[in-house]
Amino acid sequence: MNDTASPKAAAQPPASSPDSTKPHDAIVERWWNDHFPGSPVAALTAAWNHAYAAKEDLKRRLASLKEEN
Repeated sequence: MNDTASPKAAAQPPASSPDSTKPHDAIVERWWNDHFPGSPVAALTAAWNHAYAAKEDLKRRLASLKEEN
């Protein structure tokens, strides 16, 4: 495992991702960008990928809550 590789290149979705049109996604993305790039989590690829997957799961859960209501 290469913990010095930049995790941003592998983990970031394209800017035109379909999820980017959902209002709650913008809030989650802003929070992510305010806290994770440059953090200790960003220094370890495995940690970054784990946190990124959790962020994407949160967006899916928020979307499903909105659909239920």
